[in-house]
Parts: sequence; structure tokens; C-alpha cells
Amino acid sequence: MTLTHNTSAGAASAVPAPARVDLARTWMLRSPLAGGLETAADVLVLDLEDGLPSGRKAEGRDRARRAAAEAPVWLRISAAGTSDGEADLALGRDLDDRLAGVVLAMCASADDVAHVAASLPSGVPIVAMVESAAALLAAPAIAAHPATRRLAFGTGDFRRDTGMAADRIALSWPRAQLVVASAAAGIAGPIDGPCGPVDQARDAALHAVAMGFTGTLALRDAAVSGAHAGFTPAPAEVEAARSLLSTTPDGPVDGSYAPTLARARALVERAEALAAL
Repeated sequence: MTLTHNTSAGAASAVPAPARVDLARTWMLRSPLAGGLETAADVLVLDLEDGLPSGRKAEGRDRARRAAAEAPVWLRISAAGTSDGEADLALGRDLDDRLAGVVLAMCASADDVAHVAASLPSGVPIVAMVESAAALLAAPAIAAHPATRRLAFGTGDFRRDTGMAADRIALSWPRAQLVVASAAAGIAGPIDGPCGPVDQARDAALHAVAMGFTGTLALRDAAVSGAHAGFTPAPAEVEAARSLLSTTPDGPVDGSYAPTLARARALVERAEALAAL
């Protein structure tokens, strides 16, 4: 079993280096009990929370330990302070430099991030999942914690907690809150919840991009290509942005010119960074 992710050129490489954490578009959640853990996603995350039945947690951790012997692994760990969460953290400490990063399920506060960061080897990147109303209100503090590299939106549990429908209008406010919290903290744009039906993956990604998200969780490999297409700037967009940046206006400009240039520069920089993955 080889734990890899595919680059944009289609070649396999090791679990992403730290710089790739900020750029990764697709985060595949996979049970360590499942076979065939290779994936086309940018990051493979072994799911120790929802990916394991309660009676097989120890077996799943053992499988994750064996996988880490072949390549550093990302783990989704259970909520901070719970017995499963503490057992997951103990595994993370044992893995040491074989732990690439953690996705913290049910993150409720910046204190949860602090606890996880203090319980793991120094510098392990943390993706904090916001999955409740209380966590959404705490999102600015969660995002601002130095150990938080990105926020992720746990749409299923959030909807269960709030009663919201799986509707874009209904979920636009919480999504916007996560985008604003991330931007204010100076971290990469958040990771959206699983994209839903595979045939809607690209459309879901395009909507997420419009909201300010830069990635998505994924549950099936069949959704990855569509998600990548949605989260990767289209060639025509990149060409238009480059043209704008290389053109000197003939006459006076208004107050929208500088922000437009900044957006064009950011789009080109992201496209170039993704191409180098």
C-alpha cells in the first residue's frame, strides 16, 4: 500500500510538503480499514473519526501506524478532549515525523487547536473543522491560532446542529464567515464540505470558489477530477489576467483599477503555484 497523491501532471509524489498544505484543492477522507488508499486527490487523509466504527478504532489506528511506515500520513482525529481524540493524539505522537498533519474534527474553539498543537510534535499543521454553530462563532479565533493552517467546513454536522438545509443560499452565510475568518487571519482560503454527487463536483467547486473557498473535502475518487477543474483557474482566465497585468492604461483609471490588478495578480500566482505541484 502506497500513500500518495497525484500532481497536476499525473505523476505520483509523496504526501504534500508544508507549502502544499495551503494550495491543496482536494482532501480525500479515507478509512484506514479500506483497501486501495492511492488517490488522485491532492491530500489523502486517513479518517480515524467517522471513518471507523466505534468497535474498530484500535484496529484502524494500527492500520494507520502501518501505513505511516511507508510514507508520512495525514490523520483526521476525533474531537479534542474526548477519549478517542486523546488516543488519536497518542498515535500522532508515536508517529513523530511520519505524521504529515492532522484534520481536527469537531473543533470548537482556539483552545482545542492549542491542546492538539501542544500534544503533537512541534510544527504539525492543523486543519480545523468547523462543524457547529458555536464553532462558527469562534471561527475568527480558531483561524488566528498560530497552529491553524486552514479551516474546513463540516457541512453535514453543521446542518444537523443548526437545522439548515443543503441549500446554497442557506449555507452562504456560514461559508462567508469562514472565508472572512481565514482572510483576517492571513491563512489560505477554507476547505468546503464534501461536494455531493460526483457529477456535480465541478459545479460545487465553482460555487465554492465564488464564495472564496480554495479546496474541498472528498469522499470518492470519481469526484476529484471535477473538483480540480473547478478549483484550478481556467486557461482563459489566466490569459486575461496576464494581459491585464501587462497592459498600461491609455487614459485615467478609477478606484476599481488597483483592486482589479490585485485580483488578477493573485489569480496568476495561484495558477502558477498549482501548475508546479
